[in-house]
Amino acid sequence: MDAVTSRPSPPALTADLSLGDGLQEMLGGALGALGHRGSAATLPRAESVHRFRVGVRRLRSILSAFGGVLPEAERQALGDRLHAVAQRYGRTREWDVFIAAIVAPLRSAMPADDGLRQLERMARSARRAALPPGDTLKSSLATIETSLADAEHWLRHPAPQFARSWEMPLRDYATALLAKRHRRLRKRLKEADLADRTAFHQLRIRVKKLRYPAELLRSLFDEEASAPYLKKLVVLQGLMGRLNDAGAGRTLLGELAATSAASQIAAGWIAREIELCRERFPETARRFRRAEPFWET
Repeated sequence: MDAVTSRPSPPALTADLSLGDGLQEMLGGALGALGHRGSAATLPRAESVHRFRVGVRRLRSILSAFGGVLPEAERQALGDRLHAVAQRYGRTREWDVFIAAIVAPLRSAMPADDGLRQLERMARSARRAALPPGDTLKSSLATIETSLADAEHWLRHPAPQFARSWEMPLRDYATALLAKRHRRLRKRLKEADLADRTAFHQLRIRVKKLRYPAELLRSLFDEEASAPYLKKLVVLQGLMGRLNDAGAGRTLLGELAATSAASQIAAGWIAREIELCRERFPETARRFRRAEPFWET
């Protein structure tokens, strides 16, 4: 059976925590939450794969957020290892989204269409083929735990040059970090070019680099004040994710030898999704740019 897929709450951080103690709390919370995603199933469900990848991403986001007080080479190497583990399920996740966001709505609307039925069968077969051979979420989690254990000496204890920084108040560090990432994202949004795939990819990274630490660190501030800000940020990330998924779906559709009629129907659906996302992006970005930073209240 698959792992439980309910989303755990981030650790409740208190204003009296030092940076070093807060880092340990967040690492422990992220690793504990990730442990719930360690399914031993050889054919894990879509939700389990998604939650596992998000869990790894949140763990990497902590390393990134605290990059200024961790040894750079070691941090980069660990981040790369974690990314490689998650990416083994990257293609599987793309097929999961293709099935859920494109094929399923079309099948629901046209349940008797044989071409769409064939398209679904082919997509599910491609999904199975995309799973990493000889691997499970449980074995991937074991690889992550081993990598973190190997990093124990610098991840759990400050290097001499960072010893004083680890003693500073976590709230002060969080305020500076969130303010910096907020400014950078606002600037990128003002200059956003959705037609530039490289720039779009970098923009999505900026959104994630702000969202994950903002959610993890919100308990240091007024959580009620943080809600409107985070809601706008989540909506922005969701819209950009939909646009990215539609682009990936177009590529995946081209890999399936489905009937011409079914392919045309799916292609039309994807084209409309891309158009809708692009239409909604300017206002969604504008709303976020006007959001009040909760760490300043």
